[in-house]
Amino acid sequence: MATSSDYDKTYAEISSALNSNPSDNLFQEPPSAADPDHPPQFPFNQTWDSEAGHSIQLDDTPGRERVRIQHGKSKNFIEMHPDGKQVIKVFGEGFDITIGKKNIYVTGACNIVVKGDCNMQVDGNFNTEVNGDYNLAVKGKLNMRSVKDTSISSDANMSIAASEKFGGRLRLGATQSFTVSSNLHVGGKITCDSLKATTRINAGTGVLAGPDGFTSQFGGLSLGLPSPLLPVAKEGCINIIGSIVALGSVTAPSGNFLKTNVLLASHGITSAILNTDLINDTLYDYHQHEHLHGPGITSSTLLPSVGLGF
Repeated sequence: MATSSDYDKTYAEISSALNSNPSDNLFQEPPSAADPDHPPQFPFNQTWDSEAGHSIQLDDTPGRERVRIQHGKSKNFIEMHPDGKQVIKVFGEGFDITIGKKNIYVTGACNIVVKGDCNMQVDGNFNTEVNGDYNLAVKGKLNMRSVKDTSISSDANMSIAASEKFGGRLRLGATQSFTVSSNLHVGGKITCDSLKATTRINAGTGVLAGPDGFTSQFGGLSLGLPSPLLPVAKEGCINIIGSIVALGSVTAPSGNFLKTNVLLASHGITSAILNTDLINDTLYDYHQHEHLHGPGITSSTLLPSVGLGF
């Protein structure tokens, strides 16, 4: 390729490879300083050609100094450009094997394009440090698995979303337990097999119980009291300010309505103690039956203050 005509024949094959460069989305392969419009100048270009087409070029053309080593059949080449660029191009498989330690230092941007699969195996630790942002975009599935413990932490806010624009599901599962060490704010509803709280459960708009209702083994229930921060609920008792409306029955197996408060029951105030029930006693003691003079009332004990009006 000492003459221009010889160089033109080889350049046609090289330029076709440059035009099909698969990395033009991030970078483009720089063209050679020698092309048909700017061929090497004789006698500055010294070449050594072999019978198989291998060549070594030492081009001393002023302004376009370069060194090129090219394989004859595959057209693989190494070319050093006059501005300091270096191109290593392999048209087949490329292998870079280092038996000892290897260091790579890049002061500018580094672009890597892989059109097929990319596999990396690290037998030791894999450490990555990023001083700026770390952006990862996956158009397919993202699978991550750790044989040992996994820790993800952030010194600032952290956001995890499952298709928040188009609708998706986020599943968090653990064999033993799932712990939240701070407040948990849920915009929707929580559905669970059971819910246990060691201190309090505060509901701003109400609590709805299913068929099993509200059950308590030792604690009590306090409704409408003005000091919600105080432990006002008493063991086994229901304390309420207001009224109790029951579509069914109210059962007190270990206590009945207190006799002394029967007059207050009409005003929505009553209480219960064991084995005393003035309302039931009154209905039992004052009963109506038929006799010779017409319907009448009998009583074992009369309490005029009740004012039944018979």
